Amino acid sequence: MSHDIPPRQACFPIRVVMEMTGLTARQIRYYEEQGLVKPDRNEGNQRMFSLFDIERLNTVKAYIEKGINIAGIKAIMSSDG
Repeated sequence: MSHDIPPRQACFPIRVVMEMTGLTARQIRYYEEQGLVKPDRNEGNQRMFSLFDIERLNTVKAYIEKGINIAGIKAIMSSDG
């Protein structure tokens, strides 16, 4: 039996994502508002993130640490596909 999680399967709540990325819930919600990440919602309307979402959040965090603003990050990430 394989235990691999498909990269786009939303299965991580925000608390786990906070631990995996080192971001606060407020930062994660802000990046969602800015369209940099688009988590799914479960039946209880909670955000559920995929490994792809977590990778994007880590990328955003890295760009922020390099001094790139949100507009620049949006431009970079939209050109990446």
